[in-house]
Amino acid sequence: MTNPSHPLPAALTIPRKACIEGALEFPGPLIIEGTVLGDVRCASVIVSERGIVDGSIIADAVTVLGEVSGEIFANHLTLKSASSVAADIFHKHLSLEDGCFFEGKSRRHANPLQLAT
Repeated sequence: MTNPSHPLPAALTIPRKACIEGALEFPGPLIIEGTVLGDVRCASVIVSERGIVDGSIIADAVTVLGEVSGEIFANHLTLKSASSVAADIFHKHLSLEDGCFFEGKSRRHANPLQLAT
C-alpha cells in the first residue's frame, strides 16, 4: 500500500545520447539508456542494451542488459544475455542468463546494500 502523502516517483530515464559525469542519486526507479561515469544510487535500475555505467551501482533491484564496470550492490541482480559486467558484485539473489559476460568476484550477502560505502 502506498502512502498518498509520499507517492512513488515515476521512472527516470537517462536517454541514449546523454552522458552524465558524476554521482547520480534518485529515490525511485532508473532506466539508463545512455552513459553514466560515476556512482548510481536508486531504488531500482535497468541498464539497457546500449547503456553504460562506469562506477558503483547501489539499488534494491538491478537488471543489466548493457555494460557495467565497477561494483554492484543489490538485493536482486539479473545479468541478461549479451550483457557485459566487469565488476565485483554483492547480492542476495543472483540470476545469470545464458550468454551474459561476467568477470569479477561474486559475493552473496544477507544485506548487500549495507556493504556499500
